[in-house]
Amino acid sequence: MTPDLAEPAARLAYQKSLDCVHCGLCTQACPTYRLTGRETQNPRGRIYLMRALLEGRAEPTPDVVEDLDACLVCRACEPICPSGVRFGELMAHTRAELRKPSKRRRRLLREVVPDRAKVRRLATLVRFWQTSGLRVLRFLLPSRLRRLERSAPRIAPAAARAPLPRRVEAVGERRGAVAFFEGCVMPELFPEENRATVALFARAGFDVVIPAAQTCCGALHEHDGDLEFARTLATRNADAFDDPDLEAVVTNSAGCGAALRGASHLVREGAAERLSTRAIDWSRFLLDRGATLEFRAPLEGGRVIATYEAPCQPLHAQGEAAAPLELLRRVPGLELRPMDLAELCCGAAGAYALDRPETSRALLAPKLDALAATGAEVLFTGNPGCLLQWRQGVAERGLRVRVEHPAKFLADRLV
Repeated sequence: MTPDLAEPAARLAYQKSLDCVHCGLCTQACPTYRLTGRETQNPRGRIYLMRALLEGRAEPTPDVVEDLDACLVCRACEPICPSGVRFGELMAHTRAELRKPSKRRRRLLREVVPDRAKVRRLATLVRFWQTSGLRVLRFLLPSRLRRLERSAPRIAPAAARAPLPRRVEAVGERRGAVAFFEGCVMPELFPEENRATVALFARAGFDVVIPAAQTCCGALHEHDGDLEFARTLATRNADAFDDPDLEAVVTNSAGCGAALRGASHLVREGAAERLSTRAIDWSRFLLDRGATLEFRAPLEGGRVIATYEAPCQPLHAQGEAAAPLELLRRVPGLELRPMDLAELCCGAAGAYALDRPETSRALLAPKLDALAATGAEVLFTGNPGCLLQWRQGVAERGLRVRVEHPAKFLADRLV
């Protein structure tokens, strides 16, 4: 396999791999290396493998593919790399060459995930399963489906999952207008979090527009090596949000935000490039625009101990970890404590927890210990996969900790 140097993004990723000076600063930031201790399962070793494959000096043997597929693409290696290697982009283009997904998986990612109607029907079917008493038959499911069934969140009633209005007017003095990226799974799995985010912006004085033409961010497709379809989705979203009257495109799903901001490496022109510069995390926008939101205490006359974990995407891909904490510190009676290992991936990583459940749980285990050590009653994190991963881990460990999206927590406490 040799690199297609006619492809600009692939050429850039390959050139960036040549910048690696093999210093090893990335190794201890890599969750899989900390777990296995294998050189071929850290960024430096994986760059060796990817470069050898791209240059035709190595063959994609099962062992090589395994070492590359075991990567979470958490991008913890990127901010500490002195050479600025774009590891995530290099991995995406390598997987585009290596991965040969089944027709069923490709069809699921291409035909179901970006289709809101199909995702809604699937969520309704899961809710029926959860509420009809059929769960007693779950022992009849294949082992893979049993794991998936255990990790599925409780689906809300259809009324709670009703589509957001296409425009929500500002409350009080109008300060501007933004677009809201609602995502493909958030409306069905976390509808309250989406409504809470919109409510925060309306109370801060912003009209919120939710374009009907928006679609999936493409993060799952890019991680799976399906760059062709990821480009298609990036182009659709670029067109849907290409309104000069809207100040920004705000996101409350960390993975979606990173995908939108990184869209320019897939489509380097026009609206897609503009979208990558306008997409911004909900908390960062509110802080930068000086939103004067006031919050009431979570407990009357008492305090709540909490901790926060920034999902990998804003922490490593966007360098954003402070904004949600700054907003949470405005809540009276909320004591925020730091958590050890917070910079390491929880093991969710898109479809990783489904593809590699044992490794995913092993990555989460020491973080659950760190969470317990904080004494926190609430854990905040801002990505759907992370919310599901933590909630399942907390339940299995028997910890008395609520796992919440910070936007939902803040909206519930608006004065």
